[in-house]
Amino acid sequence: MKDMEVKTVEVQAGIQCRIKELRERTAVRPGDALAWQHLGFALHQSREYEEALRAFEQAVFLKASARVQALPYALSLSALHRHDEAIALLEPLQAKKPKDFDLINLLGVMLKRAGRFEQALGMFELARKLRPRLVSAWVNTGNVHEAMGNFQAAAEAFGEAARLEPRNAELWRLQGASLFRQRRTEPALQALDRAASLAPADPASFRTHVQVLAKLGRHDEAAAAIERFRAARPGDPEPAIMLARIRYNAGRIDDARKLLAEVLADEPGHLSANLLLAQTCGDGTAEGSRRMANDALRRALAANPDAWQAAERLVDSLSRSRYGSEAEHLEAAYAVACDLQDRHPERRLETARTLRTVFTRLLDMERMAATGRLGEILPVWQSQGKISAVHYELGQVQSMEDRAMLVEWHRQWGRGVIGGVTPVTPAAMPTMASKRKLRVGFMSSDLRNHPVGYFAYPLLSRYDRDRFEVYCYSFYEGSPSPAQAQIESKVAAYRWWPGRTSEQVAEGIAVDGLDILFELGGSTAMNKLDVMAYRPARIGASWLGYPHSAGLETIDYIVVDPYILPSDPRLLIERPFELSETWVVVGRNNFADVPIAGGLPEDRRGRLTFGTANNPYKITEACLDCWAAVLRRVPGSHFLFLRPEAATPSFKANARAAFAARNVDPGRLDFIGVRGTHLQHYNEIDIALDTLPHVGGTTTCEALWMGVPTISLVGPGFAERLSYSNLSNAGLGDLAVFSTDNYVEQAAMLAEDRTRRLALRHGLRDMIATNPLGQADRFVRNFYRKIEEVVLS
Repeated sequence: MKDMEVKTVEVQAGIQCRIKELRERTAVRPGDALAWQHLGFALHQSREYEEALRAFEQAVFLKASARVQALPYALSLSALHRHDEAIALLEPLQAKKPKDFDLINLLGVMLKRAGRFEQALGMFELARKLRPRLVSAWVNTGNVHEAMGNFQAAAEAFGEAARLEPRNAELWRLQGASLFRQRRTEPALQALDRAASLAPADPASFRTHVQVLAKLGRHDEAAAAIERFRAARPGDPEPAIMLARIRYNAGRIDDARKLLAEVLADEPGHLSANLLLAQTCGDGTAEGSRRMANDALRRALAANPDAWQAAERLVDSLSRSRYGSEAEHLEAAYAVACDLQDRHPERRLETARTLRTVFTRLLDMERMAATGRLGEILPVWQSQGKISAVHYELGQVQSMEDRAMLVEWHRQWGRGVIGGVTPVTPAAMPTMASKRKLRVGFMSSDLRNHPVGYFAYPLLSRYDRDRFEVYCYSFYEGSPSPAQAQIESKVAAYRWWPGRTSEQVAEGIAVDGLDILFELGGSTAMNKLDVMAYRPARIGASWLGYPHSAGLETIDYIVVDPYILPSDPRLLIERPFELSETWVVVGRNNFADVPIAGGLPEDRRGRLTFGTANNPYKITEACLDCWAAVLRRVPGSHFLFLRPEAATPSFKANARAAFAARNVDPGRLDFIGVRGTHLQHYNEIDIALDTLPHVGGTTTCEALWMGVPTISLVGPGFAERLSYSNLSNAGLGDLAVFSTDNYVEQAAMLAEDRTRRLALRHGLRDMIATNPLGQADRFVRNFYRKIEEVVLS
């Protein structure tokens, strides 16, 4: 290693001498095109890209050979993330020389870096035809397929490259990684074993091999590989980092951090050590862990400014940070996200999940659109198992075809999960003829101080104990809350199993011999949707946590009511578990008894105020169009954003720009940026305007609880009908409309009807209590009656 370092230093010293010589020559002979061209080459080698570009530009001006300098010129542009300029430089040259392999191959690389994957594949196909025995075009083809999430095609391309150069360890490593992403375990290990045997001291081959072995639980083999690499490269920190990863995966977090601390003591900016240290902090928002994660990721990015993984992880971590000022963390996340998107457009699909989250939260529609189309992104997420990402995309649909595609995506994801597990066998129970109690399970890590816990509580506390036994299952990783203890006191058993694998959870549930199990969490944090793939209960059902078919065909039913039930049967995978009235109930158990201010907000503020407290991921271009139309229709009215994001300068700037582009004075926008204490601020809103097409659920209920009527658009899909149910079951069905024109008109009519608004402001809580939305005992009877019908049928 030291010999290689010395050689590298000597090479760099030689390049610097060459640069000095060429600078002197061009100073004396400024018209020497060849000297400028050679200076550009040398500066490019030295990674002084800005000055290299100036040298190349001068060479072009002096009529130097465009073809000769095209490659380093384009690469310098690309190194500065000016990929489109590099493409514009290469395309006319390639058109003149359609059989120039180097030009074609480099143009393909530039297209890939610009995120233009299909065009890149076309270039690499042409390059392979010209030089079928050169591996570079095959490797580049595989890299594009990897970026697109097509791992089968990637493995085939890397495999062809390895066939051409069977002694090249990197080619076997690439193929092994792609095969593993397809869950083709044994072929993947064969390829990785070969890579390791060909290059036992290669860090990339070692890292991939050990990661795969660890993920497969083959820890002895992983440890042996670590020791071989340590012997081949004494003093290299990689073995310690990989050992730390194994310790972390085994739940030995303190041991992992000690190993990483030793590495970081010698090299504070070490990329993989800092990334893993941040990973040990988990996904929670606890101040200490989140601060540690942010510090580690900032160190990694400062030392490795082109490491897109560090930037993406930092964006995600900052956006989850709640300590100090949430607004400042979110603003910082947005700045890093913008830089990441600009620097690495070739990672467009790989970073889409993180970037889309931040761009939607900050209402940057243009950058959101630049992350890619849903049809491009979903296949990548499917291949990576990123089901949780899709929760935030349910509103990104425009046509029935989009909606059907989204359902099919869930179905295909679910089939992949089901195919990778072996079902468990629920415990044998006496027959129904024995008149035994029915065993009902509810599974969610949010059965605590959380909206899911509040909505579920009536079913967990008011059921008929002579006819039912209720079991709860939670994997919550925080400390138990009073709400959790309250639920535990009401049910037959509360299984709190943090840290268990999905298979272990399924086996534990099976022992309880459930007749029906409701999963309430979907793919949200700390929930284990894939437990349902094991069929741990005789019947599986979904309710509450995810307003869409989850995708697992082992879930037999999904809870709906007459309003939520999608209008098109293609939009559900499960059978409808249809309740006769409402699918939820609300009351003082759900929301604090926050006082409602006297009179109307309009009187106190001197103007009528529309507003929303909905999560920005539900705000779409169509939604903004509708809201702006309402403001134009009701002159002088204002719109209030009641969200944590509303405290950030970027959210305000982007919101103002969006309304200004729709002919609404941005001065008519108001912002209240709070988290957790927002109910009182409904006293500032006269009429809530629902998001569309993905509407509110909990948010609509809390608005009604605070006396704020909500205008909602009813769409065909599950996530587009929640407010329709809430409003109808509160006696306000006329506020749920079926066209955007009616949305605008209904909002304007209600704005003019002060008498109705005043009556609703101070009478809605009582009105809810007299309708299905507020009658808990009635809801519980209907729910358990439906359970009996389904279980006994």
